[in-house]
Amino acid sequence: MSTLIVRNGRLLDTELGGEIGDVVIVDGTITDVGPGAGDRFLAGAVAGPGVEEVDVAGDIVVPGLINSHTHSNQTIEKGLCDALPLDAWMVLASYGGAGARLSPRDLYVSAMVGGLEMIRSGATAVLDCSRADVEWVDEGMDAIMQAYVDLGMRANVAIQYSDLDFFTSIPIHLVEGGEALRKPPVNTPDKVLAAANRFVDRWPGGDARVQAILGPSSLPRCSTELFEASVELAKSRGVRLQTHLLSAASQIEMAQHRYGMRTVEFLDKMGALEDWASFAHAIWLDDVEIDLFAQTDAVAVHNPASNLKLGAGVAPIPKLLKAGAKVAIGADGASSNDTQNMFETLKLSTILHRVHGPQETWPTAMDGLSMCWTNGAAAMGADIGRLAAGARGDVTVLDKGWIWPAPAEQLRQQLAYGELGMSVRDVYVDGKALLRDRKATTVDESAIRAEAAEIAERIWTTLPARLAKFEEVRPILEQVEAAVGGSNPHSCG
Repeated sequence: MSTLIVRNGRLLDTELGGEIGDVVIVDGTITDVGPGAGDRFLAGAVAGPGVEEVDVAGDIVVPGLINSHTHSNQTIEKGLCDALPLDAWMVLASYGGAGARLSPRDLYVSAMVGGLEMIRSGATAVLDCSRADVEWVDEGMDAIMQAYVDLGMRANVAIQYSDLDFFTSIPIHLVEGGEALRKPPVNTPDKVLAAANRFVDRWPGGDARVQAILGPSSLPRCSTELFEASVELAKSRGVRLQTHLLSAASQIEMAQHRYGMRTVEFLDKMGALEDWASFAHAIWLDDVEIDLFAQTDAVAVHNPASNLKLGAGVAPIPKLLKAGAKVAIGADGASSNDTQNMFETLKLSTILHRVHGPQETWPTAMDGLSMCWTNGAAAMGADIGRLAAGARGDVTVLDKGWIWPAPAEQLRQQLAYGELGMSVRDVYVDGKALLRDRKATTVDESAIRAEAAEIAERIWTTLPARLAKFEEVRPILEQVEAAVGGSNPHSCG
């Protein structure tokens, strides 16, 4: 049995208001919290090794932040592009033959670097929709999983896949001659899902800290057959699923063209809106879809930084929250955000929605923390995001010299608006230290960063060719963008 006692912390979550107390973590699970918790445990414990006590002397102890959506394969491509809308960015970053190819080792290092950035800014858990080249999909996905195993971070890793050519995923039919650009499916649904099945077989779930889940890229990029089969596979295998939902205005037209109904209606029809499913972005939902989504246990994941950078629109978060929908938050990939800092995401997830709409609709600091912790836990399917008996021991310690102790409401506001990770001192997952006194404890961070620098140098040498490939299709992308328009029906409210 292993036990960690974090003593004399100022305990803060959505319930606890900053009172001084202890957190007792036994074999990865919190067993007691509050004043005297450490002494209560020791009084009843059998003498022996395996008990570690850490006195944080009034530092602030919070649940680890939860990043409910990212793409670790993009971590080394920060700053890839500027002032490009979503569909154009996707060609340069991932699709249309212009994206970079990363070897399994590259993917390992990229996931490791992103994980270290998250940990250093207080995050303990991530839902990673990562893509490995089809040529080495098994080895690539295993490398990403192994990175999180080695790092010690909690991770749900979705094997991201699709079967349709990029130009089949956008409303190219709106442009004269556009239909000719569409190509046959790049693979059959059964072959695509064969890789997903192998992935789940190699990494069985249960209570594992690192779990394999399904990641059909999005409805527009998957055939109806593939997406429906993915939903059935999630049900039959008992695994979670994350996909992208209405992240661009063009996808509204695609839904009507392909399904003859709204996207959320189609998801509901196939039984995809369940508690094991989460949906990144959820920008272009209309009021009917918001109400329908809110009636389910599915989780929407708000990605404010990447949405803003790509001009993709502003998700209707106030309406979703008012309707009772579960909304988590995520950084998104580093070639569209361009950070993995969840404090930045936390701040944007609240203040972004104050540009328009009455004051009573503005998300508060508590709303932001609830999206991060409570609904992040729902997206992960794990008992995390709270300091309470029965929850996993995922804990972040913030240096009180950077965050001055204050009443609970002000402390929560400091976290939501005034912090970017400078205060993060210690990070624990399942009671195991991943960061102690601001030093990574599970990996050689210097060596990983040195290798990442070498990979980045190689990747950037391919950029001229990628840009040239992108310029070939830029005119048609601009015509599609003009045809669908980009005015968000929700503004910022």
